[in-house]
Amino acid sequence: MEFVAKKRRALIVYLKNARQARQLRRFGIVNYVSNKMKYASVYVDDADVETKKQLIEKLGFVDRVDVSHWPEVDTTVGGQQNEEIDFSLDTDDVFEDEAQEEEL
Repeated sequence: MEFVAKKRRALIVYLKNARQARQLRRFGIVNYVSNKMKYASVYVDDADVETKKQLIEKLGFVDRVDVSHWPEVDTTVGGQQNEEIDFSLDTDDVFEDEAQEEEL
């Protein structure tokens, strides 16, 4: 048997009362519950996001449900991956002696 990773998406569920957050376990994996800010993050399968969102919104203790946009965010830093970054030092920015450095 081979392991196959399922695509998942987080639903941020804003609650009227944080005590009922345990009831969200039947919809997916409850990852985090904030009692102070009254929200919970629930992980559900990516294919079932819209149906689970509609079911959760119908619950009486839920204010609203937001879908996480993390899978759509580009996580590469600095533009192209093949692009080389040139780190150069400007000679005007270098202090010649310690007296100039202490003035700042």
